[in-house]
Amino acid sequence: MFDGVDPPMTAAQEPAPAAAIVAELVTRFDARLRRYLGRFLVSADLEDALQDIYLRLTRLAAGIPPPEFNATYVFKTADSVARDLRRRRLGRGGDRHVELPEDLADEGPSPFDELRWQQNADLLRRAIASLPREQRLVLMMHRVEGLTLVEIAARTRTPLRTTQRLMADALARCRSRLKDCGWFEL
Repeated sequence: MFDGVDPPMTAAQEPAPAAAIVAELVTRFDARLRRYLGRFLVSADLEDALQDIYLRLTRLAAGIPPPEFNATYVFKTADSVARDLRRRRLGRGGDRHVELPEDLADEGPSPFDELRWQQNADLLRRAIASLPREQRLVLMMHRVEGLTLVEIAARTRTPLRTTQRLMADALARCRSRLKDCGWFEL
């Protein structure tokens, strides 16, 4: 009489664990699969294909009841995996793949960055050129020649406080002019 519960299995009826089934398949078919796949896959794809085949077979072996894994079953799975792998590689342009050096980004600025730097330099030149003579002189001595404000005050024979004010005004005017002209922040 059936009461909704499966009767317990005997040791002879229990399915083999999936890992044991796949381990047995690996020992039986690995060398043959490698030769078979090596005919139409590149060596870099061969290991990926084998891993995918064994993964699929492991999932199938975990089913109850597991299928009977004969050579036809295993090689049809291999065909399916190889076809899927080739489609993915060709669809992504894998056959035209070129390795890029890791230091490629360090080789220099991109054309876009070069253009942006050029535009910013032009805007900065115009902003500096629009400054009054005294402000432009203090700014150039400080930023280009690298002089301190004390050295600039001594060289131009102006009080330090005046030199500081000229520098602050020059920076404020340049900042305002650059903002109005569309300065591209980096």
